[in-house]
Amino acid sequence: MTNTSIEAEISFRFNRLDKLQAFTIVREIVGAFYNEGQKDNCYVAYTTLTDNNIDDINDFYVRQQVALDDVDICISVNATSGTNTINVPIVVNKMLKYIDCKLTFSFAVI
Repeated sequence: MTNTSIEAEISFRFNRLDKLQAFTIVREIVGAFYNEGQKDNCYVAYTTLTDNNIDDINDFYVRQQVALDDVDICISVNATSGTNTINVPIVVNKMLKYIDCKLTFSFAVI
């Protein structure tokens, strides 16, 4: 039997923020960071999705009037073999009750 390892990272992403929103998110959500987007002079912000920051994410989303199409939950998986099963954490279901956004999956075999 081979020892396979799976690493999963669950992030909430804001895919089209303006510069002021990008500066604001790092002050309002602990651990949030942003990168300049590839087009349209917009910014992409990420934060690890946890039970502790669901309310902060939702508050930012509502206050900044971010469009539903401009957010997602990104589930990024790195594994040592191509055939694996991963359980998506309950925090994803909790977040979907607040903001019913799309899910994006990224899978890499390393």
